Amino acid sequence: MPTLEDAQTWRGRTAVDRDGDKIGSIEDVYLDRQSGEPEWLAVKTRLLGTRVSFVPIRGAQPEGDDVRVAFEKDKVKDAPNIDPDGELSPEEERTLYDHYGRSEYGAWTAESEGRSAGVLGADPREEEARAVAPAWATTTR
Repeated sequence: MPTLEDAQTWRGRTAVDRDGDKIGSIEDVYLDRQSGEPEWLAVKTRLLGTRVSFVPIRGAQPEGDDVRVAFEKDKVKDAPNIDPDGELSPEEERTLYDHYGRSEYGAWTAESEGRSAGVLGADPREEEARAVAPAWATTTR
């Protein structure tokens, strides 16, 4: 799995699918709030960047100036439409896990810690605000 240091360099790079077809531009990287490790890529997928699709970072690898993800272009573009507002709610993340056929989410409970937040390139003041955000504004694990 890519390290945080690796993922920080991926913003603005082109995401390509496992066959090398262009998906879009990487807008942000969402981190697992518990481990601090990269969890999701937020990729602008439509002409003029009018839609952002989330794709798991697991299996993603840099390839030249691009980042190759482990999924086909159509799978990424058909991902549930989720607003890239800086955090994924538990429901949003569960929907994404289901879409990509990943089962890790099933073991999480309402008492688990916060999950994913897009923090790369964020204003540090916003980061501090997220750290003290009300329970409804965080994701759970």
